[in-house]
Amino acid sequence: MRICLCSAILISIIPGPARAEAIVGLQRIPQLDSLASDIAMLRFIPSGGMLPVLAASNGWYGLLSSVRLLPGSSYELDAILSDTAGDCRYYGTSIWSSGGDIILVTAPPPLCLPYGLRSSVDTGDEVMFSIDGYEYLNNPRTAVGTPEMEVVEIIPDSTGIFQFTASADGVYWVEVLSITESGPSIALLFPIIAGGTAADVFSGTIELTSSEASSPSEILDELNNIRIRRGIPALESSKTLDSLASIRAADLAYSGSSSHFGLNTSLAELLPGGVTVYGENIGRGKGYQEAWSMILISPFHFSTCICETYTHAGLSGSVDSSEYEWQLVLVQIFAAGEVEE
Repeated sequence: MRICLCSAILISIIPGPARAEAIVGLQRIPQLDSLASDIAMLRFIPSGGMLPVLAASNGWYGLLSSVRLLPGSSYELDAILSDTAGDCRYYGTSIWSSGGDIILVTAPPPLCLPYGLRSSVDTGDEVMFSIDGYEYLNNPRTAVGTPEMEVVEIIPDSTGIFQFTASADGVYWVEVLSITESGPSIALLFPIIAGGTAADVFSGTIELTSSEASSPSEILDELNNIRIRRGIPALESSKTLDSLASIRAADLAYSGSSSHFGLNTSLAELLPGGVTVYGENIGRGKGYQEAWSMILISPFHFSTCICETYTHAGLSGSVDSSEYEWQLVLVQIFAAGEVEE
């Protein structure tokens, strides 16, 4: 079983002074202020991999809880900034309009932090970095997704240094996985750009892996095209797995979870007895396009997608809505064996 992926991205914290209006709840820090300012200058909120690319260019290598456009003075803003019970701990803002609207960026406390790296390198460079807190993760694994969509696992040396070669122009995605009691989860996911900068990604000079799919069937078509180009047999669509993916997506949306052990169901409890091997990807985003794009840039998720063992797939989505926002939960189920009941 594989990890779940949110459209949020992990964080690199250098705490700044808390502002008076946020002392009760979140702490304001300069990296998120800088990120919010860049978003305001763009005049749109980046989606998919664009957001972590922009975050890294501001020294921000990690998960974000949310990016929202809000009235500068509102009950909603006050409630978010004074919330001490939620997952958010840090925030940044920037003015969006002369009418007082603001961009609010929030982030959770980090599980681990990279240091000693640059967000942009020259093509051919050896990329070297360490990860503070890595030793405290449960059974951690680290992988790099290359611009050619290859996945390479990397292991720290005896001094804790991670290293890989940025041999081609493009965006390299570094992901750290932690295996917990509730299943695999992402501790860190960040980009390193070779042969350019974030501006080159936004201009299209450097391509970023993304999707235009707007439905589960279009996602499966894109996935099978990727598999066929790599010489891997296409996955067969399964009505049984589609149905199970629908159950899982609804459960995760209702519970607000991204865990492979949902509020009411786990995949293992739902699968037909004839299934010999299975896997699950969970993505979140503002729609199918973003949720699937985030799975594509995640090395461990993508490894599940191109695993040659699987023969069938089922996909479904469900909307997770809260008081202030909503996300689409995309569930992909992969299996081999006697899949159809």
